[in-house]
Amino acid sequence: MINFDNSFFFRKNEFNFKNNKNFKKNLINAQSKSEEILKEFSTGSNQILQSFTKQYQKKIRDLKQDLNFKNKKKVVIGIGGSSSGAKALSFFLKDDIIYFDNLDFEYFKNFFLKNNIKDYIFFIISKSGDTFETLALLNLLIVESRKFENYNIFKSMVVITENQESILKSFVNKNNIKIVEHNPDIGGRFSILSETGMLPFTDLNLNVEDGSEKFISLLNQDSDLSPTKNAAIILTCLEEMKLSIYCNLIYNYRLKHFSYWFHQLHGESLGKTNKALTPTTSICPKDHHSMMQLYLGGPKNKFFNIFSPQDDILYDNFSEEGFYNIEHYTPNGLLKKQYQSAVDVFTEKGIPHRRIEITDHQNPLNVIELFSYFLLETILLGKMMNINPYGQPEVQLLKNKIFKN
Repeated sequence: MINFDNSFFFRKNEFNFKNNKNFKKNLINAQSKSEEILKEFSTGSNQILQSFTKQYQKKIRDLKQDLNFKNKKKVVIGIGGSSSGAKALSFFLKDDIIYFDNLDFEYFKNFFLKNNIKDYIFFIISKSGDTFETLALLNLLIVESRKFENYNIFKSMVVITENQESILKSFVNKNNIKIVEHNPDIGGRFSILSETGMLPFTDLNLNVEDGSEKFISLLNQDSDLSPTKNAAIILTCLEEMKLSIYCNLIYNYRLKHFSYWFHQLHGESLGKTNKALTPTTSICPKDHHSMMQLYLGGPKNKFFNIFSPQDDILYDNFSEEGFYNIEHYTPNGLLKKQYQSAVDVFTEKGIPHRRIEITDHQNPLNVIELFSYFLLETILLGKMMNINPYGQPEVQLLKNKIFKN
């Protein structure tokens, strides 16, 4: 399970938020906005929050009865939030689901040169039903399918889209393709716990609510795991230090795509003022040899989440080869020492950070907990900063430019 350590901000150093008037003000604000979120949850008015619940998750699991996954591998076709959360979960689980989430035509072509299209079920995901990159990939999927005689690709498709007029919805109706309604009140980047994110995993019988519901109850609690307390910390750092970078320092490679999912969540939700933080990812200890000089010696404009190494023991020991600087550690011990050393140096240099510790890395509920926590923290930060976290108005400007006659 996951745990947060925010003790850096409450030590007798330059921060010492226990006696910081700005933090106390932001905490009161966070508590007020948390009450708003709790009211939205209790009244059922926010479908994102409802996706955290057992009732909502049971509805998704029940869809399994109408889907035939048996003896089929899975491919997900979707852009941005339509696929990034599921891809993060897949990468954590180390499963074999294939994702086409970009217009990388070489990767797409090579996949069908090396694999039999008949072995797969294809999830086609677009909330609006008009996402042109998704439609482009769907078109090429049909091109590939026509290389096989007497093969109806449409019987191996599940489309997730809104129940409204769109290019994709019309295509589904015309070709009698199985469809699952995309919740119209949940945007793509918030959809990981909804049908959009969880449908490809229904055969795993995950009790998602065991990793999600508790974070609702942690709002307004005096806990390092409370989004309320953490949002107040981040906003205080943002205001007092003129931060511009929000970096996930990853010592567990299996969280790489979770961090990429977070890029969109944070960037699209809060990137609407000149105070916005730019989310980034560093994979460690590799980046000790590239980016750490900048982090430690460069501008102090960054906030760090430092994620602990995985706890799986894959090697018991190093062999005795005279590599004196590593052999007195176990392989896991070496990685943990690098992680702890980074935490210690960040603390000594007064660089704002929090530790995110994960235990039992074989349990998929760990990444469900991370999704749940960061969804709530992001929504809460938006409310505290008087930003609507749900829209992304500037994205439409690029779409308009692409299709301008």
